[in-house]
Amino acid sequence: MGIAVGIDLGTTYSAVGRIDPTTGHAVIIRNPEGEAVTPSVVAVMPGGKTLIGAEAKEQQELGYTETAAFFKRSMGQKDFSLTLCGSQYSASDLAGILLHGLVQQAQEVSGETIDAAVVTVPAYFKNSEREATLEAASKAGLKVLGLLNEPTAAVFAYGLNADGASRKVLVYDLGGGTFDVTLAQVDGEEIRVLGSDGSHMLGGKDWDDALVRWITDQFSDQFDVDLSDDSEQMGQLAVVAEKAKKRLSRANSAPIRVSYQGHTGKYELTRDEFDDITSFMLQETSDIVDRLFASMDPPVSWQDVDGAILVGGSTRMKQVHDYIERMSGKPPLGGVNVDEAVALGAAIRANQNASGAPTMLLGSGSSASPSDGPNMLLGGRKVTDVTSHSLGMIAESSDRSQYINDILIPKNSPIPARQTQRRELRVPTSGGELEVYLLQGQEPAPLDNEVAGKYVFTDIPYVGDGRTLIDVTYSYDENGVIAISAVQTETNTSLPMHREPVPEDMSWATRSPLENDQVEQTANPGIPSTGEIYIFIDMSGSMYAAIEDAVEAAKQFVDQIDIDSMRVGIVGFASRHKVYQEATSNMLQIRTSLVQLIQHFKSYEVGAGNADDPLSYLDCIFSDYEPYKLALILTDGVWDDSEEAVQCAHSVWKQGINTIGIGIGGADEDFLKQISSIQDLSELTDASHLVESFSKIARVISSGDGLVR
Repeated sequence: MGIAVGIDLGTTYSAVGRIDPTTGHAVIIRNPEGEAVTPSVVAVMPGGKTLIGAEAKEQQELGYTETAAFFKRSMGQKDFSLTLCGSQYSASDLAGILLHGLVQQAQEVSGETIDAAVVTVPAYFKNSEREATLEAASKAGLKVLGLLNEPTAAVFAYGLNADGASRKVLVYDLGGGTFDVTLAQVDGEEIRVLGSDGSHMLGGKDWDDALVRWITDQFSDQFDVDLSDDSEQMGQLAVVAEKAKKRLSRANSAPIRVSYQGHTGKYELTRDEFDDITSFMLQETSDIVDRLFASMDPPVSWQDVDGAILVGGSTRMKQVHDYIERMSGKPPLGGVNVDEAVALGAAIRANQNASGAPTMLLGSGSSASPSDGPNMLLGGRKVTDVTSHSLGMIAESSDRSQYINDILIPKNSPIPARQTQRRELRVPTSGGELEVYLLQGQEPAPLDNEVAGKYVFTDIPYVGDGRTLIDVTYSYDENGVIAISAVQTETNTSLPMHREPVPEDMSWATRSPLENDQVEQTANPGIPSTGEIYIFIDMSGSMYAAIEDAVEAAKQFVDQIDIDSMRVGIVGFASRHKVYQEATSNMLQIRTSLVQLIQHFKSYEVGAGNADDPLSYLDCIFSDYEPYKLALILTDGVWDDSEEAVQCAHSVWKQGINTIGIGIGGADEDFLKQISSIQDLSELTDASHLVESFSKIARVISSGDGLVR
């Protein structure tokens, strides 16, 4: 039986940890060179052989160009690709090669077979980056027990050395290519992450790059030669800069020597100068810490923090220590190796169950339950992590004036986390589908966040009158990866779902839903394929001679349109109003409601006056999610407050509701035009020609020939 390990898959260096079965302590499996960390570098040699670690980095330093480094920063980026020895590699491909090599080396050195691993990721990694990490592990043939946030892993390692007291700990994790900051509560038996923040595009490499720019400026000022024009020379400068940065972590100055095209520049960089040229990046980390503190409920300050843990090789820089001591009033906590902490914490997690109990007996390495005996994994603790990003979806605002980020799971929610939202959907008889665009981030404007994916639910069965309720469940699993599912409530059917690529053009989300309706109608003259039509029939006393003609016109109108796509509802109005039929595709129900309307007309069910204004409550009549809404209003007189009716008409147009006024008898044609968004089809006629007027509208709907306002 093999072992489970923890793998710190770093931007610049990686490490593998395991549990020593004789002591229960987490230890690093050193690489063949005897080092605790392995360079995260991949080289592809002629013939296709791949090298990782020290061998690959040596090739890189010798100027061999078929190498890849810092690819962790590009995880999840679909447009990232490197060509090495004629073959294309994604960031996930390269990470898979590195993982495979790390496992092979660890097996050779330890003499153990590695069955599975917990792999660490930056806390601020989003869904695409986490999925790409899992994909890389799959390509490496590695069984992943779970993804663990790097700062959380470090807190795990710290927790083993704590004395059991309750502490609020800040983890400042500055690696080679990413920065994370996490606030956690470390208690006797549990580690609770309170919140995380960070940047996956800020790390020690950026300090190196700043130093490279300083060197090129010095060389240019001295010799009027631009080193940045030579990519090979810039690669060598990166090595020089990294060595100088490391020296400045233990010395007050670092000598730098650069030779190029017969010129030799010799420079002495002091620590103060280095701190000055990189101060803007240290400030960026400080801003992220402040942002994390402000996001807590209630907000937290440095005075609330009992201690800070430094993680990541870049925290060896003196400026980081000085910053922590300046802000907290005390030096960083000791007891954690900044290079090894993440891998050690991951190794511990790989050998625990969900409750934090160890899964191996000391001295044997075999699986056991905690009740099998007193031998426990030293310091075993339960960990509760949180979401690093809010999970939302693109939704319409209530007035359809804009698209918004409808946040479903707030940032810093404990994971796993799930939220179910009920949605109403119009489904044609042929079946329907539902598209969901998920977002990661908490900015109000959708495209100011990460569009995490487009999820499409298909084969939604037609039920009832075509209106169905869907329970959509959104969740973060234990790995911080998004999952989404949906169930049709009427049938309790789990709906099939597939993911589609996020369209390159998402500009529609910057416009309002109303503007998009107009764009769609302009591009495709006519009306959308689905929607609702409500027929409003005047039931005032003056309609006595025309009510049956009106009902007959409504019946023939319904006969001429596809009610599977365009549901029809019936409303009668006079002194007040009554909804005789909510929008439906059931022909029998529509006809029955029209018969009932005539009966109620004769008994003055809704009165006989003109006080009711259908335009004042249209927004309450129509469903929220229909792509097209049309109110067909038949009246034979002037309403009590015609000016108010015109104002209401303009208001409902802004909400995407179209209106057509048809008048008979004493109706005012100018008033009909003023309340109609589609004026070409609005007209004053007589009872004997109502069927013709309604039929003309039905023909336009059925043909899709320009029913737009």
